[in-house]
Amino acid sequence: MSMLFVFSLFLLLDVPKSCNAEKNYTSFMLVQQWPEGYCEYQEIVGAKRRCKSRPHKFTIHGLWPQESNGQLITNCTVTSNLTEKDIKPVEPQLHSNWPNLIGTDLNFWQFEWTKHGSCSENEFPKLQYFQLGLHNYAQNNLMEILEKAHIVPNKTHLYNATDVLSAVHKHTQHDAQLACYVDPNHNASALYQIGLCYADDGKTYKNCPNSRGTCRKQLMYPK
Repeated sequence: MSMLFVFSLFLLLDVPKSCNAEKNYTSFMLVQQWPEGYCEYQEIVGAKRRCKSRPHKFTIHGLWPQESNGQLITNCTVTSNLTEKDIKPVEPQLHSNWPNLIGTDLNFWQFEWTKHGSCSENEFPKLQYFQLGLHNYAQNNLMEILEKAHIVPNKTHLYNATDVLSAVHKHTQHDAQLACYVDPNHNASALYQIGLCYADDGKTYKNCPNSRGTCRKQLMYPK
């Protein structure tokens, strides 16, 4: 499987839909990224900026409103830009758990708010939106969840994608969604993101579509 094919497939799975009306979403996906995988993925696709840090834990990529079929809803009407003052009460937690691996944290939060958070603003204004993401993240320590299933970062070992999904399912009782890239050194899928899906209340788990996402049947958990 070529890198171009995998990247194209990822784009097909993640085609956003712009919106102007509010409350068009029916669900959320909390996307957590594995820094080792995410940073290697950025290098493989030739991103101009490289990671400034690689925390040894999953971190939040975003909390994304979706349609029922998993299609993202993005770039809704922004009533006002996100400022540091808006999220001051949770800023320490954001720096720790929702960091920008390749740039400044505030710029990342502003981007995520404009692209994704704005689409659920009627129900979850700025502070509440980031609080919701942090709350759901705290309920789902993916590194610990995988460790309980004896799935740990390794430079060469291949895990069954179904085992990764089963480990998360055991915790949430629902299907997650995986995202992988192709590691050219091993010609193998490598994990860089896991998404957990919720109903429109942002709290009730629901099954994610296309659980294996862009991953092959076996995958690496980069170290």
